Amino acid sequence: MFQTFKEKHIPHFIKKLPPGVEPTKIDWQAGKPAVITFCDGKQSFGSCIQCFDPPCIEYSADELKLEVVKNFPADENSRVCPTSAISWEQSNGSPTIDNELCIMCGLCVSRCPVGAIYLDDKGAHINNEPNEHFVIQEEVANSINTKTTAELFQSASAEGIYLQENDDLLKKFRDKFEIVAKKQNSQFPNHLARNLLIASGVGAAMRRRGDVYLRMDLLLGPPGVQQGTGQVELGAEVLDALRNILDNIAVLVGRYQLNKENIVPLIVCLDVPNSRSEYWQLIKDVRDVLNVKINSVTIGALIVMIWNRAKIEISVGEELYIDIGAPSLRPKIEVILKRPLNISGNGYPGFLESGK
Repeated sequence: MFQTFKEKHIPHFIKKLPPGVEPTKIDWQAGKPAVITFCDGKQSFGSCIQCFDPPCIEYSADELKLEVVKNFPADENSRVCPTSAISWEQSNGSPTIDNELCIMCGLCVSRCPVGAIYLDDKGAHINNEPNEHFVIQEEVANSINTKTTAELFQSASAEGIYLQENDDLLKKFRDKFEIVAKKQNSQFPNHLARNLLIASGVGAAMRRRGDVYLRMDLLLGPPGVQQGTGQVELGAEVLDALRNILDNIAVLVGRYQLNKENIVPLIVCLDVPNSRSEYWQLIKDVRDVLNVKINSVTIGALIVMIWNRAKIEISVGEELYIDIGAPSLRPKIEVILKRPLNISGNGYPGFLESGK
């Protein structure tokens, strides 16, 4: 069973800012920690403050709550990294990242309150070097003193991105993913999709394995969508995901009395289905006959949105809808990013467009 960080109870010292010095701006940069500008006019790299409740490792219980339907059999695994690449051992002064397991998703980066975690083409890294603004204290971290320091950064403006997407980076992600995914358990696809959606601004809960009463992979809700359901298929059985998501909608309407018009269905896949797949025509048929718009997104697209600190908001129900008439995710993602993607399509086949 997953043991939470609190249950491990690792006493450690904290870093604090000098009295009266507060951050005013966080500038995220690829390949190095964020540059923090302070009210004294000086700048320093973000440095791990050694949180008592490290958000880079675990979600809080409140973050995983999703009250779209009652009694959803949610898996309460609070681990942020689905591959267990980030950990905090008793002998270390801060969390460490195993780059053999890191798939460069940026989840831990997105959750560091002080910009101490960063990405490059090898994975994520944590800066724990003290500096004139991040000063190690002879004070054991607790929930109050680390929260007080982290909260100082909430009002600071933020700009920049974690990593600039390109063909080479997407190929490295895909190559590493193929290796790391084989080492994970059966809940890994849902765990990964849940966490990527949360980081992309969509509330999500994953179903507990073994529950036969409700079979949907994901329940979706605020923020990002009003209410929704998700199916995750990282293999070739995307048609099964399409059939299952229709079952999910029927359950939410018939069993939980949700309004069908307000339900956002989303299929999360590793690759956009092949252009010859029946998937595309069936997506259109479902829309034409049932007036249900089933959205589609790839794992790679979610990761690129995290790299760019972009958020998904599905308000009209088709922000990620693609079908046989226009089977490319590219224009949809570019609308969310508000710029063209720096990807040709050759680095990660199926990331945005169908293969032949």
